Amino acid sequence: MEYSKEDLMEAKKQILGVGENMGTEESKKIWEENAQFWDNAMGDESNEFHREVVRPKVTELLSPNPADYILDIACGNGNYSSYLAQRGASVVAFDYSKKMIELAKRRQSQYAKQIEFCVADATDRKSILELKRNRAFTKAVSNMAIMDITDIEPHWLSGKLQDGEALLQGQAQR
Repeated sequence: MEYSKEDLMEAKKQILGVGENMGTEESKKIWEENAQFWDNAMGDESNEFHREVVRPKVTELLSPNPADYILDIACGNGNYSSYLAQRGASVVAFDYSKKMIELAKRRQSQYAKQIEFCVADATDRKSILELKRNRAFTKAVSNMAIMDITDIEPHWLSGKLQDGEALLQGQAQR
């Protein structure tokens, strides 16, 4: 089912709340309560805006390839992670919503060998350090998410990426 832009904007407004002073725990609680709605709204392929506007440009800039080991920050229901897996990349995808990760694992089960889904909080240094694996990430992406994360530290990704690589944040501006 395709939701209208207005439906999605209203849902996001409800999820994010009215004020910008919302803390991480309050934000997490709201995402937990709305995870099923968001998963249903994005479906298997995301919405038209993401498919036609965001995904092509983010992918062009990220330039994923089969040699990549990519960190997907705030992955939601894992649609972009699966898109990367379809292009041969290995992915560690995380979200702070346990419910979103459960939904992502279910929705993207066919890519279980290429995507490791984890519950982690981008605002918590210890949580991020627990994502460290036996190899450095070649790339990192946050697709339409960092602008919604409360209390994020600017250099939390330092040391997690292979030398010469950078974080790509896909975000559309109105």
